[in-house]
Parts: sequence; C-alpha cells; structure tokens
Amino acid sequence: MSNSYRPLEVVIESALGLENVNHVTRMKPYAVVYMWDIKNNLRSSKEISSADAEGGSNPTWNFKVKFNIDIAMAQENSFALVVKLRSCRRTHGVRDKDIGEVRVLITDLLEGAAGKERRMSRSVDTYSDESNGTEQGQGELTFSYKFKDPTADDPTLLHITKKRNRRQVIRKLAKLLGPVVLGGLVSGLTSG
Repeated sequence: MSNSYRPLEVVIESALGLENVNHVTRMKPYAVVYMWDIKNNLRSSKEISSADAEGGSNPTWNFKVKFNIDIAMAQENSFALVVKLRSCRRTHGVRDKDIGEVRVLITDLLEGAAGKERRMSRSVDTYSDESNGTEQGQGELTFSYKFKDPTADDPTLLHITKKRNRRQVIRKLAKLLGPVVLGGLVSGLTSG
C-alpha cells in the first residue's frame, strides 16, 4: 500500500448571519460534516455537532472532525468537504429544517496547506426548487483545517482502533472480514 492517506483535521468554528428558518421558536443550528464525491457518493461517515441553543443566527460550535483521505482518489473523484447546517426542531415533534450548506473541494483545501493550519470562511448555499440547483443563501460559515503527514494506514482500520475494548474491535472486524478469517485473530486477542 502506498503512503497516499493524509489525515485532515477540520474544526467547524461558527457561522454569522444565517437565515432564521424557525418562524416560531429560536433557531438551534447544528452542523453535519462529511465527505462527498462528484458522483454524489458518500465517502465518509457523517459527524454531527451539538446544537447551539443560544446563538440563533450566529451559532458557535468549535466542533472538531477528523478524516483520513486517500489524496489520489480525492483528486481523481473531486471529493468535497460538505458542511450541512440544520436547525433542531425536535421539541415540537417536527423534523429538523435545512438552513443551507457549504461544499469545498479537497483540491482547494490542499492548495497552500503544506502542514499549516488554515482558516476559511464560505457563503452558505441553499437549494431552490425552482432553479433545481444551489444559490447563494444568507450567512457565512467559518472553519479551520490542517492536513497532517501522510500515512499508510487504512482509514477503516483507524476508525475501528478508536474503540475502547477488544470485544468491540473484534465485532467490527468480524463484520468487515467475516468469521472465517477472524478465527486465529480472535483467539490471539482474547488470550492476551
């Protein structure tokens, strides 16, 4: 395996001037962060911040997310960092409401990143049913990011090793590899 994986740390800091999509109650925005490719395939798990109940249209999260990205594949398939902003409305038995989203190509993040932490602000886009596309919405999202040194580690296995105990690791590996492959591994892990 080549050293093509690069850890990316993103901190979703805050937003300013978001459109108030709650008409009765105070807006409680949260962020859903993930990787997407040009063919609209999900390329990572979706990480969800807590809702900011106090900030309204100017929320603050300081929500840290880590991805391990195959840079060659990300460039080839135009991977994008997606931050979808939603408003929590569960207290009223109603579905959460979309505020808008920000998409940034990984290639744009890589430009001039060279191991330094960078800060970026982007306009929040909204979807319009009439135009069948996105249009510039209201507000701006601010986040920081940093690429770390390349690693040869498979991101799936990195995610698994975050688990706290051996049984959870074994169960996750069993789902990925199947019970036959794990016969020797299970006896080795449980005897140690």
